[in-house]
Amino acid sequence: MQEDLLRDSVRRYFRPFSPFYRRLLDEAGVGPRDVRRLSDLQRIPMSSASSFSGQTDPARPFEALFRPDEQTLKRFLHRSLMRRVVVEKFLRGDEAAERVLAEEFKPVHLQLPFAGGPLVGFSMRDLVAMAQAGARMLAVLGLARTDVLVSTLPFDAGLPSWFATYAAQAAGMSAAHLGGGQAVRPSQTASWMARLGATAFVTQPGYAEGLLRAAPASAFAALRVLALWGGVGMLGARARFAELLRASGAPAAQAAMVLSVPETRVAWGECPAPAGNPELSFGFHTYPDLEIVEVVDPQTGAQVGEAEPGELVYTSLDWRGSALLRYRTGIHARQGIVRAACPGCGRTVPRIGADLSRFEWAITVPSPTGPTPVDLADVIAVLWGTNEVPLWQLDVLRSGLPAVPDGLTAHVAARPSTAVQVGRRLGRFGARVLPVAFRELRGRVGVGLERSESRVVLRRAR
Repeated sequence: MQEDLLRDSVRRYFRPFSPFYRRLLDEAGVGPRDVRRLSDLQRIPMSSASSFSGQTDPARPFEALFRPDEQTLKRFLHRSLMRRVVVEKFLRGDEAAERVLAEEFKPVHLQLPFAGGPLVGFSMRDLVAMAQAGARMLAVLGLARTDVLVSTLPFDAGLPSWFATYAAQAAGMSAAHLGGGQAVRPSQTASWMARLGATAFVTQPGYAEGLLRAAPASAFAALRVLALWGGVGMLGARARFAELLRASGAPAAQAAMVLSVPETRVAWGECPAPAGNPELSFGFHTYPDLEIVEVVDPQTGAQVGEAEPGELVYTSLDWRGSALLRYRTGIHARQGIVRAACPGCGRTVPRIGADLSRFEWAITVPSPTGPTPVDLADVIAVLWGTNEVPLWQLDVLRSGLPAVPDGLTAHVAARPSTAVQVGRRLGRFGARVLPVAFRELRGRVGVGLERSESRVVLRRAR
């Protein structure tokens, strides 16, 4: 199925309708019929957010959008869609025929590239596909249409709030989308959850922690699933939030993570951890009819074996407003991808291992033997495992020189004595630990305010 969709996508959509990918395929010498099997993907050069950067050319981010015209549509339009157009034109006229094409290809919703990268366009057809993916994600989380969902994902033009909205609608689930700290105070969120009898709560980790520590137990009386948006660098967080749920009056609730790359227009969920083992994760369930997710060697681009580490590379299947072909996400999948049936739910879709980092998080720190490599995901795991620190942020100052180590500072909202204890735990990572007032650190991290919480700040030394 994936090979059929890939072959069709390259021939009928990427090559004729995408200016960027047509140029990329031509430069690589990849013809219209050279991509037939999944193994042929490796003939296609990889792209990344920097490939669509608008710094040198303001029009570059727009090149990810499909731009069909009358000539290319007549030549490449799929037969089944062509028949629909002809029938509509015969029965209802030109306007009805144009409406069929517009629903298929016209971007009616645009997702802006806040931090660089491609502009993402959703046609009406794409919005339906995104909603179906969202409904599947909720099912993986163990939710059904009888559940009541409350979301505090911030309102903006990014993916999270839109995805949660469409997911709940497609699942037929009652949902209240409150928008987080920009639109509603935590006390109001707690009141809504209590009045609605919320069984599911989807939010960002910082907002969840603040609400669980401060809200009355009545807000969580019916809660079954806490879904935390931000699956990269969450190793160690499941046990933390399981403990917070127990202390907040929701001992039966389970914590699960949601992973997304905004450019892909989907998010992946995981089965909730089994009772008694909150740190166990079976991985993020993907959608093989909508995408191909590879794990590759970041140096060579070659696909690695089952469960081997590498970089997540994404290819869109059967999307119309815009699409991605071998797009480097920058995510380091340290457990790779597994394709065996999920031990938790039995689903047979490929699953991304839950131990995730980012390649930009690889730094060097000072040690008695010289500069030593460190992955910030390992530092983050220690901080998630320290319940005495309700909020933290890592500040990395890159030296830019191979022989000079980077600087790593952990800002923690904790008493000075607690900061000293955390410093001992982070000693092997060469980190300096500084206590910061909770209110000040909350503003830096952007809890409930930003599109995504700013947990890691990377800076370059002058």
